[in-house]
Amino acid sequence: MKRLNIISIILSVMAIIITSCNDGPQYNDVIYVTGTESQATTSLLLDGNSASMGITVTSTDKLDKDAKVTLKVAPEMLDAYNKKYDRKYKMLPEGSYKFENPDVVIKGGQNISSQAELCITSTDKFENGVTYCVPVMISESKGMNVLEASRTAFIVINHVLRTKAAVLNGTYYSVPSFIKNPNVASLPQLTLECKFYVNQFQNSNPFISSLMGIEEDFLLRFGDVSCGPDQLQLAGGKTGVPDGNPDHGTAHPMTLPTHFATGKWYHLALVYNGAAIKIYVNGVEISSTSANGPVCLSWDYQNGFHIGMSCGGRYLNGYISEARIWSKALTVGDIQSNVCYVDPISDGLLAYWRFNGADINGTTVKDLTGHGYDAVASGTPQWVDNQPCPF
Repeated sequence: MKRLNIISIILSVMAIIITSCNDGPQYNDVIYVTGTESQATTSLLLDGNSASMGITVTSTDKLDKDAKVTLKVAPEMLDAYNKKYDRKYKMLPEGSYKFENPDVVIKGGQNISSQAELCITSTDKFENGVTYCVPVMISESKGMNVLEASRTAFIVINHVLRTKAAVLNGTYYSVPSFIKNPNVASLPQLTLECKFYVNQFQNSNPFISSLMGIEEDFLLRFGDVSCGPDQLQLAGGKTGVPDGNPDHGTAHPMTLPTHFATGKWYHLALVYNGAAIKIYVNGVEISSTSANGPVCLSWDYQNGFHIGMSCGGRYLNGYISEARIWSKALTVGDIQSNVCYVDPISDGLLAYWRFNGADINGTTVKDLTGHGYDAVASGTPQWVDNQPCPF
């Protein structure tokens, strides 16, 4: 049986159940915004200043005669959606879009309507770090019932930003102001974030490419003699450090089952909420382990916290951008909504290095939070241009 017929049968049964509880005529078939059968969210890629997307309505079966349906943009639906799914989406700014041909028709003998169109016309009013979403709903239908669960489509605008990223390949970054600093010596919660791109994983013993953290304490790295050079590890993962010496803490090492690819951007987030350490790749949880007690980022072992290096070498051959450290545990919604930028004065943001070539003074990349945790390059910083975000 064709997929359409299967969906038609399922949705028709749902429609009978829904309408049997209400007064009025009983309909065996229903309509819904096309593409919302399994989830209400769809995406529009905006790479530049303008883009458009067609929106149609589908009937669970072919119609005997024409059916008229009206669609509308429904900003009032966004708050409830954000609350339900832990998102921080905003409605597109006024004047940045048009919604054309909202009155659509499903012709007799067909089951898909003519096309309305959402047009992004300008990004002049777009804000950095904001993910925009446009709810489009069926507002009126003549002669057909609407499947309520699929009445509204939430169109997420994936606005591609193009920026520089820092090259890591022998040149690495240190954060000397973390060393012996009580403000980072006992963190009850923690989130480490960054975007990274690997050109080549290490191919000689011990096969380690270091991403960020402190050796023997709390280090995100690729490879080891115990796993593939393309697998991510949390080495150490020490918590419960009462005196600032991670040697006295409890280790929670983790190795992700994922094998990462070269030549591809990823977003990584490690989240520690005081009870568990979770690692997310591109907004999806990959691995977790129980843990408790504070994390220390002030230890002076091997000269402290580094980005792109550990143990005097073990360099990452690749690029990095949007590196952040938080003194709180981010939610999944936080992680997924803020890949490309966050407000530097966000609550709980401890340190923020964009690594976009703009916030640099000599060899120093500024900590945008204003807390003074600047990242210092080991040599002359190098940059790669025209890198997209999101991926």
